[in-house]
Amino acid sequence: MKTNNISKILFAATLGSSAIASANAFNINEHDARVTGRGGATTASNDTPSSIVFNPGGIPIAEGSHPAFVPSIYITSRVHDMVAVGIGLHFPFGLALSWPTGHQQSDVIQDQTLRTYFITPSFGLNLNKQVPGLSIGGGLDIVPATVELHRTITFGDAQGTAALGGDALGIGGRIGLMYHSPKLKQLKLGIMWRSDVKLDFSGTGDFDIDPQYRDQLPADGDIKTSITLPQSISGGIAYDATPEFELEFNAVWINWEKFKELKIELPNDVSTSTPENYHNTVSYRLGAEYALAKQKMAIRAGFIYDPTPIPNTTLTAQLPDIDRKNITLGASKYFGDYAAHLGLLWVTPGERKTSDEMYMPQFKGTYGVQAFVASLQLSGHFGGGAKASTPSTATAE
Repeated sequence: MKTNNISKILFAATLGSSAIASANAFNINEHDARVTGRGGATTASNDTPSSIVFNPGGIPIAEGSHPAFVPSIYITSRVHDMVAVGIGLHFPFGLALSWPTGHQQSDVIQDQTLRTYFITPSFGLNLNKQVPGLSIGGGLDIVPATVELHRTITFGDAQGTAALGGDALGIGGRIGLMYHSPKLKQLKLGIMWRSDVKLDFSGTGDFDIDPQYRDQLPADGDIKTSITLPQSISGGIAYDATPEFELEFNAVWINWEKFKELKIELPNDVSTSTPENYHNTVSYRLGAEYALAKQKMAIRAGFIYDPTPIPNTTLTAQLPDIDRKNITLGASKYFGDYAAHLGLLWVTPGERKTSDEMYMPQFKGTYGVQAFVASLQLSGHFGGGAKASTPSTATAE
């Protein structure tokens, strides 16, 4: 039995790229260094610009205007006592995988990339006057995407290549609410729903091999495929044990089971279909944050249990995956209206075997996965509300 190891060290900096190795399947959750540092637990408490992503119900809580730059870009502004608006760019689904040339499963995959760009104009309503402690928000997800796939094709001693690529545009949305109890100020609750986004890719396919075998391959030309990015529901509860120390627990359900197969339509009414048979998952995130007001700092730590949606019957080199146990650390330093944030995430080493069922999958083996992610973020606060020089567990800017 062959063991295939994937070991990645990734670094994400200002305006850089989020680490795709840190979340299961092709879902990514590292969109804010502060959130990464506290284990992704933020649904109930986040009122910073990244609440556009994690729970738009947090947009109208903080006053003033807030730009933030990390692997993504977020800007929010309180434009009225009740109303806040914002826009965000982040990359919640993606994949970049490259195997050594000539590896044993090169006819399954050699190289592949999936890039999705979520552009999210958002709004929020602070309903504190009507229902003390309540805020809601929503956003429209505009999602351009690209996909590329390269693999080898073998006939006896002859080896050729298949190169497929395309782009798509999908539309989705999200809505969330937060409740910060005025009677029990230590308690914060939050929930968010994000919709499916269907991506209908169209592009071209190119097939190359020795001329004597070329007529056994599909013709070059237009290709099509579809991928549905799954809906999710996240819920969280946060509690300020002291004015400086906050704990938060989140659970996130992702509707992966809709991803049953990957079907590619080729020229001349030819198609290929690969079974995927993903199942739904619930991940759990626990985070802690401690504010050091005199030092104008905050420190964070967290733990994430993130089960894989991929059954061992479809586990291949195309997307090796395990049930992940992630440990996180983070810190912030505040400089007046500005701040710098660091988030560290370690996907602890783990292995997973494929199914022993015949041809499910065709290649049997054990995959090892581990990863390290570092994110550096800059943020600012302009006008209204508390200054970034006085960090607290309620607001980070």
